[in-house]
Amino acid sequence: MSANLDRNYDHGSQSDDNYQFERYRIEPIYDALVCHLTKQIMQDPVTIENGETFEREAIEKWFKNCKDSGKRLVCPRTEKELKSADMNPSIALRKMIEEWSARNEAALVDIAQRSFTLENAESEIIRGLSFVQYICQNSLQNKHIVRKVGLLPRIMDMLRSSSCPIRCKALETLRISAEEDVDIKEIMAEGNIVRTIVKFLSHEPSKDREEAISLLYELSKSELLSEKIGSINGAIIILMAISSSRAENDFTVETAEKTLLNLESSENNVRQMAEYGRLQPLLSQLLDGTFQFHLFMIPSNNTFSITDSKLILN
Repeated sequence: MSANLDRNYDHGSQSDDNYQFERYRIEPIYDALVCHLTKQIMQDPVTIENGETFEREAIEKWFKNCKDSGKRLVCPRTEKELKSADMNPSIALRKMIEEWSARNEAALVDIAQRSFTLENAESEIIRGLSFVQYICQNSLQNKHIVRKVGLLPRIMDMLRSSSCPIRCKALETLRISAEEDVDIKEIMAEGNIVRTIVKFLSHEPSKDREEAISLLYELSKSELLSEKIGSINGAIIILMAISSSRAENDFTVETAEKTLLNLESSENNVRQMAEYGRLQPLLSQLLDGTFQFHLFMIPSNNTFSITDSKLILN
């Protein structure tokens, strides 16, 4: 394997952001780590009959295409015929890739930590936020590292920036960090971070608002945070206004509506929605809920009647 550890990596196959990340690696990308088919660092390397190694999904697809098209089964690297499509996991190479990734991602974390100061240049802060996004998207385990080294509070601080690009990048980074991570969502349920995010709903420019709604939608998937969002004064009525707005883009309108649907998991939120005129969630609860819930939900200054499964506010 050592004979293949030459730096021979196709940067043209990478995005501009990924190319920037390569500049900050403490080690080069060795040829042995890269799949000949995908031109990407392998995640699940397997070795085929002739000793060549590829990303499992890529080589499986290659073999399938050979079979479906009636072509000879050949190695995509050497183009020599193979007797079988057998493959074996390359455990040693996989471990090597994981260790290499950990060393380089640790370097990116260190750079990110040093960049999160509002006195730094805008480009430096955005670069640090991009690094955190890149790290979090690589694996769920990396999100544990982001939590452990205390990056989340530093990212939250960036929401106080006077720079719109920094604020938007920070909101986006928090959303990516929170995706499929219960622990990060719990951290964000503490303190005033949710209140801060809600404030962005009334911000101009609209990019702030769009990123804030995307983050709130992700957080609203948690019952704890759904309750928290609804408890912030004005959150629900602003989301309702955005969900029915003709001035917002389709993505923002749809995301606001999906967030409201998630917020309906809380009885308190359903009550607020009814008071502001969004009655369907309350109708569903009245038809399916308990008698005690009925009494709790009906405001003392209003009366309701149900006719043909429609809720009428009198």
